[in-house]
Amino acid sequence: MQGRLVTLEWPGDDDWAAIASWLRPGSPAAVLSGDWELLGAAEVEAANRSGRVHHLVIRTKDGDGIGTVSYQRSGRIGGFTVGGAIGSPELWRRGYGAEAVVLLVDYLFHQLDAHRVQVTTAGYNKGIIRLMTKTPFVVEGILRDHCYLDGAYHDSIVWGLLRDEHYASLKPSADNRVLAVGLEDFVDGDDKAQARAVLAEHLTTTGRTALAEFLADASAHHDEATPGAAARADEPDATARTDEPVPAAAAPARGAA
Repeated sequence: MQGRLVTLEWPGDDDWAAIASWLRPGSPAAVLSGDWELLGAAEVEAANRSGRVHHLVIRTKDGDGIGTVSYQRSGRIGGFTVGGAIGSPELWRRGYGAEAVVLLVDYLFHQLDAHRVQVTTAGYNKGIIRLMTKTPFVVEGILRDHCYLDGAYHDSIVWGLLRDEHYASLKPSADNRVLAVGLEDFVDGDDKAQARAVLAEHLTTTGRTALAEFLADASAHHDEATPGAAARADEPDATARTDEPVPAAAAPARGAA
């Protein structure tokens, strides 16, 4: 995923240790996010390979890995929770993290058919809160005493964005404050139209489809079965009612009990 400042790439074998270092307890990124989960490189890799979470590496134009963003499914089908971290404080407030999260959100809506994306931020993180207020994300709730720092508990803020809100934010407007860049389609629109045209021409020329072959096969089996059915239809039906009189011997005696 290519942005103006950064690129998101799937991790390689050499990236797991870097991701673990950026997210380790006590690291600057972990402190500001309020996330204190202890994971080593092996645990991070295992979590990704199992599909429990998906990390991507944030790289600068020079190819340097400077942080990570992640997503995992949550709630019902179409729900995702995302997070992110820039490792070195020297690289904060340069727009790297903001664009990385935007690229990830675009990817979730545009390629993975997301319906809802959620972000949870620590209540003491001034920079990320200021950033979130410039996006179309909506404050959906406050988690009281959700994280702990400097001898005290702090709230966390839950932000949510729905699919229609995301696409509405991509439309130019005078008051548009969204940071989204809008990912390009993986397959060009002209190529999609040409693919449909090729298929339409094939169907028009040959008329051959699995359904057509199935119907033709079913019709053939029906035709094979029809002569036998017709022959049986000409045979007298033992249970059929006729107009022939019942023989006297078989007729019940009048007055019989």
